[in-house]
Amino acid sequence: MGIRCRVPYGRKIMDAAADNAIKLRSDCGGQGQCGKCVVNIYPPSKVSPPTDKEYRLLSPERIKKGDRLACETEVLGEISVSLSKSVLDSGEAIGKSLEGNVFSVDEGRVQSDQEEGASLGIAIDIGTTTLALYLCDLRSAKILSSISEANPQRRYGEDVISRIAYTNEHGDGVEALNSLLLETINAMIAQCLENIGHPKEEVERVTVVGNTTMQHLFTGIHPGKLGVVPYMPESCEAQNYRAGDLSLDVDQNCPVYVFPVISGFVGGDTVGVMLSEKPYQRDEVTLILDIGTNGEIVLGNRQSIWVTSCATGPALEGAHIKCGMRASSGAIEKIFIDPVNYQVHYEMIGDNRAMRPRGLCGSAIIDAVAEMLKVGLIVPSGRLREGLPGVHSDEKGVGRTFVIVPSENGQGLDSIVLTLPDIRQVQLAKSALSTGIKLLMKKSGFNKVDRFVLTGAFGARFNWRNAVDIGMLPDSVYQSDISVVENSAGRGAVMALLDESLRDEIERVALGVHFFELADDPEFAMEFALHTSFPEISDLNG
Repeated sequence: MGIRCRVPYGRKIMDAAADNAIKLRSDCGGQGQCGKCVVNIYPPSKVSPPTDKEYRLLSPERIKKGDRLACETEVLGEISVSLSKSVLDSGEAIGKSLEGNVFSVDEGRVQSDQEEGASLGIAIDIGTTTLALYLCDLRSAKILSSISEANPQRRYGEDVISRIAYTNEHGDGVEALNSLLLETINAMIAQCLENIGHPKEEVERVTVVGNTTMQHLFTGIHPGKLGVVPYMPESCEAQNYRAGDLSLDVDQNCPVYVFPVISGFVGGDTVGVMLSEKPYQRDEVTLILDIGTNGEIVLGNRQSIWVTSCATGPALEGAHIKCGMRASSGAIEKIFIDPVNYQVHYEMIGDNRAMRPRGLCGSAIIDAVAEMLKVGLIVPSGRLREGLPGVHSDEKGVGRTFVIVPSENGQGLDSIVLTLPDIRQVQLAKSALSTGIKLLMKKSGFNKVDRFVLTGAFGARFNWRNAVDIGMLPDSVYQSDISVVENSAGRGAVMALLDESLRDEIERVALGVHFFELADDPEFAMEFALHTSFPEISDLNG
């Protein structure tokens, strides 16, 4: 990268990189468990000795050649650090799909209090994985500029539980995570304003959505209560601030509206989704799945609205998967397997035929499992079928990996594979979601779904038919009116920004929602275990 920097003696490479605005992947929160932060060091003698965690994830040959984990290795002298693009952390461009949109709202409600000059507003969607920001013209109801970035807090863990744990274990944890978040958001604001050539003083109001933990950390509230039973937030009500209170880099008196939340694990982002889709104003029964690191399920119609949350885990976004990565350039996003010769065909993001694939994003992981199941490479229990082309077994004869893209040098070091532990991660994620849907329908009393909406960082980007085939989504999806909506939470934040009267509406809706805690249901453990298996191959072919 051509970057030279000075770092304190004994500083870990992961932290040294962050000090110099170099974002490295850290799916495990720097705990030395995911192996995604591998860098190459020269000379190896100028860093701390390899740790047990490194020997567990890297072979002695790789360590001898200078490969190390950035989260474990301390700088003890002048070194050169080399890394591949897959180690760099990048956000997903979830914001661009809304850019240029003109939202339909009443003309009188859109007008700013100012009669002259520009009238701007900002809507912010704070995801566990990705941040999205929308700069809007309050008069025309048009999104003028938008941007998305990786949530910088990911260096402290891929999910909210690990970040809550960090704040509990470190006295300055909330301040550290809050500062990281605000620094990135302020840079995003500056970029969007620069794109349209307007000063920050013209921003008149801001709205914010996020899951409950993210909203706590954005406002500087300690999220400790969210990590212990009964997992309740400090407050479920909407919060009103001034930008100066939150260190947002706009006019310090600019009002900031933070959405209400429903529970510890159903936050303002879900309220934003409901505002965008308005199931509470419809006669037909709507099922909304907001699938990301966590999965939120909304079910109901104008009679009643029910919500729950399930821990789908970060596997669906490429984390905890051996060759998993973000949905960025070079990631395989679609997979097809020939049922005759088992040859794998794939498509990449930014499909440059001269580029070698870097890894698998979430949509490709679902495709791979579904295709492997259909052609018999995986049995319903999740075991790889030994002896078939592409399946590699260990010394005991147990199938351990399936090769999707062979190694260039024939030694397997750079091959892209799906492993048996990867398949187990998918089984856990798909079981959590399918169990949540089944039990929420049973609890609510709704026995059918008329309208099915998929949204979220992952939900709007995968082949839902393959998700049905592996048992993640119910077969009844085929009998529903299906919509795939890009970032409904962000849309909801924009709507409440443009039309302030909608805030009363969403606060009434959030207050009247029925929340169902999956973990408290006596059937959950049994149903979860039953749903880990994949459907029989004959069922799929039928």
